[in-house]
Amino acid sequence: MGKFERTQEKILRLLHSHGNLQVVQVASALGISEATVRRHLTILEQQGQLIRVHGGCRLPISGDASTYLFHREAASQVSEKRAIGELAAKLFTDRERLFFDSGTTVLECGHSLCARLEAAELSDVHVVTNSLAFGASLAQHCSVFLTGGNIRSSRMDLAGMVTLQHLERYHFTKAVLGADGIAEDGALTTTDEETSLLAAAVVERSQEKLILADSSKLGRRSFVPYASLQGESFTLITDSEADPAILAKLQKRGIKILIAQAPKNGSTANLLQTNSLALISR
Repeated sequence: MGKFERTQEKILRLLHSHGNLQVVQVASALGISEATVRRHLTILEQQGQLIRVHGGCRLPISGDASTYLFHREAASQVSEKRAIGELAAKLFTDRERLFFDSGTTVLECGHSLCARLEAAELSDVHVVTNSLAFGASLAQHCSVFLTGGNIRSSRMDLAGMVTLQHLERYHFTKAVLGADGIAEDGALTTTDEETSLLAAAVVERSQEKLILADSSKLGRRSFVPYASLQGESFTLITDSEADPAILAKLQKRGIKILIAQAPKNGSTANLLQTNSLALISR
């Protein structure tokens, strides 16, 4: 990834953290001129990544609230998702064969995996994903295989029969999956049939399943189930705002639960230092 693309990635991460930005804020944070910031914003707007407004930009949050929109999801629970993603990435070891789905919390895990690979903490890692949101960033540091399938712009991913056929070729050491809802009975649910079929296929082909879900997803049931949290092959990673009563019920299902501690003030600058891990014993 070149300097130009890295700058755009930094702008998008700032935008996902704040929801909206002023040009002067971006220029100050990245140490570049306001004119350069405007050029980047123009290009990112053409790509559909943001919307220009007077003096700055915002995320393209639109549409029916019941419909999944990647950019809307990316703008919610930002600190919690980043803490969860970083914690999940700490579980990876050498010679992993990973699947990453297209969820926004899983994307944060991918960013943290990039950092570990760049620091030479891991080796011989291969990733299969249906997400279009990684761009070329992860592929700079490990082998990345993008599934085929139909492009779903609202979810920034690929899905359909071609995707399912592609997945039949693989067996994963770990699958990193999100959920639009996790019911108290352990049901993992999502918004649509295609996403459900894909996630179910990945669960069948994975030794370990890491389910990344911020606390707002717990105790909630979405439209279509794809699996049930049951047994020690499942690890739920959530944040410290999770309802203890719901966690206690899920714990009885024999799963592992990890709690990520997000910064209280919403700042992401010291997240690596403040992030903590707690394993709830079975």
